[in-house]
Amino acid sequence: MTSSEVVTPTVRRTLRRALFWIVLAALLLAFAAVYGLTTRSTTEAERFSADEAAPAGSRALVQVLGDAGIDVVAAETLDDALAAIDDPATTTLVAADPRTVLTAEQWRELDGAAASLVLVEPPAPAVGALAPAIAPGVPSLGGVRDEAGCSLPAALRAGSITADGLGLDASGATAADLGAAGVQVCFPGGEGEGGAALVSLDQPAGGALHLLGAGGVVQNGLIGREGNAALALGLTGEHPRLVWYVASTADIAGGATALSELYPGWVNPVAWLALTVGLAAAVWRGRRLGPVVIENLPVVVRTTETMEGRARLYAREGSRLRALDALRVGTLRRLAEGLALGSAAGLDDIVTAVSGITGRDRAGLRALLVDREPRDDGELVALSDELLELERLVQRRVALADDGPGERPADRPDPTTR
Repeated sequence: MTSSEVVTPTVRRTLRRALFWIVLAALLLAFAAVYGLTTRSTTEAERFSADEAAPAGSRALVQVLGDAGIDVVAAETLDDALAAIDDPATTTLVAADPRTVLTAEQWRELDGAAASLVLVEPPAPAVGALAPAIAPGVPSLGGVRDEAGCSLPAALRAGSITADGLGLDASGATAADLGAAGVQVCFPGGEGEGGAALVSLDQPAGGALHLLGAGGVVQNGLIGREGNAALALGLTGEHPRLVWYVASTADIAGGATALSELYPGWVNPVAWLALTVGLAAAVWRGRRLGPVVIENLPVVVRTTETMEGRARLYAREGSRLRALDALRVGTLRRLAEGLALGSAAGLDDIVTAVSGITGRDRAGLRALLVDREPRDDGELVALSDELLELERLVQRRVALADDGPGERPADRPDPTTR
């Protein structure tokens, strides 16, 4: 008796076995890193947010104003913004709607709510409700505007700004509108530059209304360029109290809420992690099963052994009808082949063909091929012999038909002779 050799696992062998898990862990770490880097990207939902430190947010401006002694209140809904205004005469209200969720009726609630109302990149409903003489221009401005073009003190102190944001078109305002409403078009730009970056006018209910199309002026990523900081501080720091309001899905009419706000923030990363692990497990199990391999049998098994084994099983269970049905299926198949009926031939087709070539009664053939049930082993053997005899008779008649009219030559052997 030989003893099996015990081999101590080496470092290489251990690493080879754990290669799959090492690769899986590396992929999960890479996924977590990419997700962490992209989760806090400059998405539309975080634009102009007072708490957002990303380039699209406005945290830098809000902190500077707070350090300067201005009372800054960040409101999350329209009702909160209106409730935060204690004294309209000493309050500046900054409102932004980057996802255009507010209706014109909601925008009209802000009319006269504060002494100075600053709309950052105002959408069409806001402009139509509060400044119908002004129209939005191209969706995005660009470049540097180095001429104020108005007498607004904040614009004059800025001198030049980066006009990144939404253009405003004041060409529809008549001379009477310009005089009566006190409209001032600042940083208008030249022809084909998408409209003005800033339009100031009087609110219908009183107070100043500033439409700041160049939203990049108040964003963290651009506030340090050109005179952006001077313009932003001049517009938002005019009064001792500042209410900073960015519309959200909570302001949608009817109380509709975005699906993403109905579950915690950790749901998305956990879902992606579960999906990644599921795919990795599927690949792992698929590789473990491997392709189908056909192995050579160690011994050659004769087909008669399989037939005899099934016959013994039928005999032990007393399944005479099942055994006879197996014989009938083989007989029908061979009859169909011998009569050239094809594999799609039905029972009636075979019975008709056999009756035509043998002259036997169709009812008797159907009883033999389908209907009769053996009551004992002797009747089973008798039916089996009848099936065999029927096959031989059909073979002889088919052979005679192939020879043409007349009798078969005497020197030709019987095709059914074993």
